[in-house]
This record gives sequence, structure tokens and C-alpha cells, in this order.
Amino acid sequence: MAFARIHPLEALRQNPFVLAPMAGITDHPFRTFMRKMGSGLVVTELVSATGIEYKSERTLSLMSFEEAQRPVGIQLFGEEPAHVARGAQLAEEMGADFVDLNFGCPVPKVVKKGAGSAMLKDLPAMTEMLRATVAAVKIPVTIKIRTGWDSTMLNADEVAHIAFNEGITWVAIHGRTRAQGYNGRADWNYIAEV
Repeated sequence: MAFARIHPLEALRQNPFVLAPMAGITDHPFRTFMRKMGSGLVVTELVSATGIEYKSERTLSLMSFEEAQRPVGIQLFGEEPAHVARGAQLAEEMGADFVDLNFGCPVPKVVKKGAGSAMLKDLPAMTEMLRATVAAVKIPVTIKIRTGWDSTMLNADEVAHIAFNEGITWVAIHGRTRAQGYNGRADWNYIAEV
């Protein structure tokens, strides 16, 4: 089936406003509403690659979108590169414009499995996941990270270099460390140096 895909970088050139992926917020109706309100592109809430692997109906429903949402990205998270790569292939088959990998989620149930922002502590594993995912699909792959694990491990610049070398289309940086969660002062000075 042919899809009228839109490259996310072209969309950003036309309209730089992105609806960031937020668990429990960026569901199907909200994405449609935000596109109508002028968002340049939208991203689904995070979707478990393991849930996709086990064909969880609830997980698969998080990936649904309609043409009016384009350009739309499906955000995946997981700890197994093969699962994430297969999830990206499914997103591509469904017609997504791009796949976004989540390396920023600070939630304990995600981090304790080695997914989300836990990847910021294991750059070789992150590199393996990026390589496997980029190789698995033809659509652009993007990533979302944090400035680092904590104030002693600020590595967004190193992650950005790895991402560039692995063919990632863009890196979105949540301006806090994993340790800051959703609280605390955003470390904007650090971001400016990246």
C-alpha cells in the first residue's frame, strides 16, 4: 500500500511547532486536534516494542493514526534492539512518516528494564539499538533524550554525536536529567553548549 509520507525535516522547515510525545496525553484524538490547531507534526505517546512483539491489542492501538495527522511519528521504547527494530518495521508498514525512539522516559518501571533514559548509562547498547533500527526501515528515525542520567553524567553531546554517526534524523533533548524527572530546573545552559 502506498502512503503519502511527509519527511519530518521538510515539515519542520515549513512549521517548527512539534507536538512532543507524552504518555497518556498524545492519544489519537489529541493529535488530530493539535494538527488542526497548527502543530507542524505530531508524535504518538510512547509505545512498548515488547508489547508490539507480544501483539498486545492495547499497545497496537496506541500506534493508530489517520491521514489528517500527517506528518506523524510513532514513538517506540524498549530494551531489546531486535524488538525495537521490528516495532519500527511495523510503524513503517502502517504508514508512519518517521519513528522516534524514546531514550528520555524517567519512569521507574521503564528504566528498571534498561529502556527509556536508562540507555543514557549504556551508550554501546544505545548505539546497537540505533544501528538495528535505522537498518530495519527506510523512513527517518529520530530520538528523544535527556541531558544525561544525572548531574554527574551529562552526555547529551556524546549521544548526539553517536546519533549523527548512526544516521539519526534529529535528536530532541528534554532539558533535564533523568534524576530530575519532571521537576527541577531545566539545564538550558548545558543544552546551549551541545
